[in-house]
Amino acid sequence: MEESLDFTPLLLVSVLAVLVPFVAWRLTGGLLPAVVGEVLVGIVFGEPLLGIITHHNEWLTFLGLFGFAYLMFLSGLEINLGLLGQSPGRRWYVPGVALRHPLISGAVLLILVVLFTFVGLRLMTSVGLITSSQIPMLLFILIATAVGVIVPVLKDRPDLGRMGQALLVGGFLLEFVAIVGVGVVSGLEREGISWKIFLILAIPSALIILVWLSRVGSGRFPIIPRTMHELAQTSSQLKIRASLALLVIFVALSQVAGTEMVLGAFVAGLAVTVVSPRHGSSLRGKLDALGYGFFVPIFFIHAGATLDLGAVFDSAESLILVPALLLVAFGAKLVPSLLGLVPAWGIRPGLAGGSLLSANLSLVLAAGAIAADLGVIDDGLHGALLLMALLTTVLAPLMFSTIAGRAPDQEDGHTLIVGGGDLARTLVERLMAGGRRVVVLDRTPDAATKWGAVGVEGVVGDPLDALTLISVRLLQTEVAVVVDFDDPEQVVDYTRSMRRIHPTLRVVTWTSDVDSQFEHMDIEAHSLSDVTALALEEAVLRPGLHAARSDPESGLVEVEMLNREFESQTLQEIDFEGDVRVLVVMRDGESSVATGDTTIYLHDRLTLAGEPSAVALMGNRFQERKRSRWFIDVRTTRKFESEY
Repeated sequence: MEESLDFTPLLLVSVLAVLVPFVAWRLTGGLLPAVVGEVLVGIVFGEPLLGIITHHNEWLTFLGLFGFAYLMFLSGLEINLGLLGQSPGRRWYVPGVALRHPLISGAVLLILVVLFTFVGLRLMTSVGLITSSQIPMLLFILIATAVGVIVPVLKDRPDLGRMGQALLVGGFLLEFVAIVGVGVVSGLEREGISWKIFLILAIPSALIILVWLSRVGSGRFPIIPRTMHELAQTSSQLKIRASLALLVIFVALSQVAGTEMVLGAFVAGLAVTVVSPRHGSSLRGKLDALGYGFFVPIFFIHAGATLDLGAVFDSAESLILVPALLLVAFGAKLVPSLLGLVPAWGIRPGLAGGSLLSANLSLVLAAGAIAADLGVIDDGLHGALLLMALLTTVLAPLMFSTIAGRAPDQEDGHTLIVGGGDLARTLVERLMAGGRRVVVLDRTPDAATKWGAVGVEGVVGDPLDALTLISVRLLQTEVAVVVDFDDPEQVVDYTRSMRRIHPTLRVVTWTSDVDSQFEHMDIEAHSLSDVTALALEEAVLRPGLHAARSDPESGLVEVEMLNREFESQTLQEIDFEGDVRVLVVMRDGESSVATGDTTIYLHDRLTLAGEPSAVALMGNRFQERKRSRWFIDVRTTRKFESEY
């Protein structure tokens, strides 16, 4: 048994998966997506060149296939359903206003991209590059966009605001229609027109049933969500197991329905999105880490290793196909962006968005292989599609960055306090002492004056009002804390209202009784009795630490390390202000006691202790990249004024 298993290709793939993103980042500063480098090294070490990685390794082939299913699962997981429920406003009939709604602009992009892609394919047919029978499959292949490329690019451009949301929705609609279309066309090619084609409806039907069961089950059987939550962070990792089980269930359902696993895997990710809507949750982070850390790079490297690029050079006609496909791929996205994005956002943002949508890789790799297996396309066209996909994935992000320009410096992410009572005031004082920038949303008429006296920005308004939420710069908010409310349903309503604008917003509140709605909405609700017991336990067992934590002027604070100057340095190499010391370093959810040999990295959370003013200065140094100079000086000045 051991002799039949050769782990050398898997070893090579694992090493390449580590080296490629490192080299790509260092050489291009992140402009070149890692997935492109993974496909390219697959070509080098695979069948096209060196022949070390081949399709004959069954285990690697299986891992690559599962990696592709996982990639489609993550694509469905990225859909922000809250974007689709926003109201278009009273002036919905004005194009410049209506096209600012993500669903409307996304739908317009979908229709126009399908139309212009079809026109481009008809022109290719008229000159004899492709046949009419190839148009249906090529149509769905070419309208797709690489969501795996779009999402990380847009995450680095929060300044795009609602336009970024429009691009996301448009990309998701294009991807979804392309996936469904490929499934239908391949089903027709295999079975023809028969009753079996309707089995594809079993997949969305299963999604609807699953959502209904999750809603009903969480209400009638609260032990289910409670147990899932209790075992989520244990060795059972129950939520991860349930998510992977859903992936396998829907992939198996796709086989039963006679369609491709692409659709089932995508719908499985959509199911997890519906059941667990918040994108910033630990579940999402773990699923991303599992996929992008292992399965997805194996898929891309294996896909590059098994490409038959020699087929592209078999004839002059095959070589002509590559620029023709590139022209259709870019033209069918750029022209619709002029019509669907420019009226609302302007020429440069519209063209930049159209360029980014032109990226197309994952579905081409899968659907091209499907079409080749079915005999819909020949080897030459298949190879041309693969080269087109690689080129668009390299060029699209570069064109986007060039046209859109550099992202402007963003305002500090701040904490939004919803409420104006005594609890809100105490929390504001403690957060300010810890170096947080705070904005208070208060319904009392004198909120601006009251909170201005404390030194924070106070806004009068209702959390259910969209204009009020825009005025508190909700898109730049890191976390919203709801402290004042009449009943749990009000917290849920506030959360829905805020996530219509900021779908990934983290919401924190307190509760006296367990409420299943909080779990379903992914609201971080802390039990009042548990928090009180924890504080009393700390007062009894650790009185010194409790006294320091209870006093906002004690100089004990926690900050996020954002200054690249300190990255990869040990604590003993850093010149600290005054008597400041680092007590604890938290990384990836795990904390450790700091020593002089402890090395710190970006996004570590450091617990600082020492003389308050020195801690404030050192905290600002650790967060220097994030905080503006004006804010540092003002906050430090206020700190000294309060002490003297």
